[in-house]
Amino acid sequence: MPIRLRSENILHGFERFLLSIPSWACDSGEIIALLGPSGSGKSTFLNILGGRVVPDEGKVWYGKRRHVRVPLVPGHPRIKMVRQDFGQMPFKTVRDNLLEFAGIRSELSEDRVLRKWIKELNLNPSANEKAGGLSGGELQRLAIGQALIARPGALLLDEPFSHLDPMHKRNLLDILKLWQSKSGSSVVMVVHDVRDALEWADRIDVMQDGGIVESGTPESLYKKPKTISMAHAFGRVNCIQIEELDEKLLRHPNSFIIDNHWFLRPENLDEKNLPKGTEFFESEFNGSVHTKIWRSQDGLFWYTR
Repeated sequence: MPIRLRSENILHGFERFLLSIPSWACDSGEIIALLGPSGSGKSTFLNILGGRVVPDEGKVWYGKRRHVRVPLVPGHPRIKMVRQDFGQMPFKTVRDNLLEFAGIRSELSEDRVLRKWIKELNLNPSANEKAGGLSGGELQRLAIGQALIARPGALLLDEPFSHLDPMHKRNLLDILKLWQSKSGSSVVMVVHDVRDALEWADRIDVMQDGGIVESGTPESLYKKPKTISMAHAFGRVNCIQIEELDEKLLRHPNSFIIDNHWFLRPENLDEKNLPKGTEFFESEFNGSVHTKIWRSQDGLFWYTR
């Protein structure tokens, strides 16, 4: 599959932070989530890909053509970015903000496309209101509408669901998935919550301290992560120092070891395999599964499903 977006030898520093990405690529039609703690460099890297930040060193390519920032007009015409600050013109209406990016000459086609996106993004009640009076969630949906109406080859999303309630988040994710499947566009999105990446991303790039520390499919990172923080990112997980572990559990086929710590997901641990003297403590329900929490005589907590 051809590469849609790539970067080489990116170095960018400010204050005591250094972003260093030697080589990175996104295939045509691929959906990549940039995941990591605050300050890990996710948004900085996304802004470099979108041409809003010029790195100290390195290059960004869209297809076979180098992506350089044109003065006063950030970004490549085929790369559209939805920022956390939205970037709308507050004194223009929702319709006019969308028109700025539509690039349609025919008034008939223009009206049809506008009506389509205003309806799909649930902006009908606000279509003739000025952007400055919209709520955070409405601004977020408008920003995404501005990007999609421009028919990008690569869509960059900086925490796209952060201002949305669960209903609008679900609706927007469905819209984005349908749009991407029809357009074949590539998507790179910054997320804080791994659950936002699990449902849609083909690949998760985990960032920490300005670099990518591991990368893989959501399934591979769930089953065999390389870092302790990623092992815990998916929710409850059994984590025990190896020297404190029973030999039978140490050889469990679904377990993995990171930095002298043994890990096993709750669904892979049977109650019969818990240490002797372990007692039921409480149960948690996260909306899809129940996790049972047990407490052993030595004060350790164990998790099963």
